[in-house]
Amino acid sequence: MQLEKAIVDKDPSQLDPRNPEDFAELVDLHHRELLVYARTLTREVNTARDIVQESFIVAFQKIHTFDVTRDFATWMRGIVRNKWREWLRKNRRYELTDDDLSEIDADIAAWQGERAAGSSTVFDALEACLERLPQSLRDAVQAFYYDSLSGEEVSESLGVAPAAVRKRLQRARTLLKECVDRKLEQEPRE
Repeated sequence: MQLEKAIVDKDPSQLDPRNPEDFAELVDLHHRELLVYARTLTREVNTARDIVQESFIVAFQKIHTFDVTRDFATWMRGIVRNKWREWLRKNRRYELTDDDLSEIDADIAAWQGERAAGSSTVFDALEACLERLPQSLRDAVQAFYYDSLSGEEVSESLGVAPAAVRKRLQRARTLLKECVDRKLEQEPRE
């Protein structure tokens, strides 16, 4: 399993979102964090994906309104937040408080700031740790968390019993947490 990683040829701060090629690079660069942000807001994987996709469409359509002196990631989080609020109104769902939103927004901004400064993020650590898992555990993680298959579907695709899938996922989570914690502890702090 090879996880996709955004490759940005230029310094992200030098990308102009009004240029379609730069916009595509910015989408690659910020997609993962926006999915995490939307997933935190919605608590539903598919809804989060839809919201992020719709947000990028809105951003592309309204790119002429983007102030290039501002931060693209912050602008995108605002669009995601607005799309989430539309989803809440449409589906009559719970709403997070402004304090909750501020805390989530600050966490995502901090991750993006760490990446921009060249520091490893929890996502980088997770990606490295995923590569170190035994293949059977990686396959279970890929199918369940990345491909969004149900436990039964993972069981069928891997040709193992549902109990084996649950055990593999439990073991993978344990190993990943230990590995990510170690990697983040090793990261030099300023």
